[in-house]
Amino acid sequence: MKRIYTLFLSLVCFTAVCSFGQTVSNVDAYQEGKNIIITYDTDKAGSVGDVYCSTDGGRTWGEALRQVTGDVNKQVPAGSHRIVWNVLAEREKLSGANICFKVVANSGRFTVRGVSFEMVRVEGGTFRMGATSEQGSDAYGDEKPVHSVTLSSYYIGKTEVTQALWQAVMGSNPSNFKGADLPVECVSWNDCQEFIQKLNSLTGRNFRLPTEAEWEFACRGGNKSNGYKYSGSNNLGSVAWYDGNSGDKTHPVGTKAPNELGIYDMSGNVWEWCGDWYANYTSNSQTNPKGPQSGSYRVRRGGSWRYFVRCCRSSFRYVCDPADRGYNLGLRLAL
Repeated sequence: MKRIYTLFLSLVCFTAVCSFGQTVSNVDAYQEGKNIIITYDTDKAGSVGDVYCSTDGGRTWGEALRQVTGDVNKQVPAGSHRIVWNVLAEREKLSGANICFKVVANSGRFTVRGVSFEMVRVEGGTFRMGATSEQGSDAYGDEKPVHSVTLSSYYIGKTEVTQALWQAVMGSNPSNFKGADLPVECVSWNDCQEFIQKLNSLTGRNFRLPTEAEWEFACRGGNKSNGYKYSGSNNLGSVAWYDGNSGDKTHPVGTKAPNELGIYDMSGNVWEWCGDWYANYTSNSQTNPKGPQSGSYRVRRGGSWRYFVRCCRSSFRYVCDPADRGYNLGLRLAL
């Protein structure tokens, strides 16, 4: 514990820890000239996101600090790290005398039988779901009405589930296009439930399919969204494999540009199953919606290598029998 003497008031800084896969520990702070230096350690390489300040000893947290440089919002190796906060530019954040800081691990890496995969943190927030203005005349009727959705924080796969991971968990590979770093395909919604059950048994975690709302929020870039039509861009070719550039096949995951959250392939490559039964939207505001309790069809999202531009939009919805399989149908994990 170190006492910090700023230009404004005397502060006590306590350690705050945030962990998931990659563990952030030993968060501390001290004054260096007109700046506050925030230090922390990570036990393994990964993506570190925002840093937060609390003025009541960690009971509540404000918005992420913005006037920060150094080892923040970037990939970092294992070891000790340093953030420089220009406190003069955000002096309103220091309105108490029990100050502590929290550094959030954006991602966690897991290894199952020698195969690693990464999850990305999506900070909770509120967004407009459905046929928002940037979708224009391409939007279909079942993307309406646009409605407000509030989500708690969660994690989602940085990429689709690969054939290597499916093989490691299931001992077989059902895909038509073979390749360890290609997305697994030819998997039904029911197949995905069996895969997730076995994965959870191996890891001790509670992986699942994302809800449709979680999927769309992450696709749009979460709280960092720039309002793009597709996931990460208004230029589909820069972020997606679709019928205009795929050469009629899948491609290795993560080879196009990521979206605002560092997530890949949420437009194109393979369709991705969601957990929800399909239903029409209503105009009501919702919090953590999971869809109806029963139905005939499950939701899939994102478009694929064999579909045209209109189907790769962030708000596009498609339905499928939960037993269906296809050369362009895969999954992405949530937690």
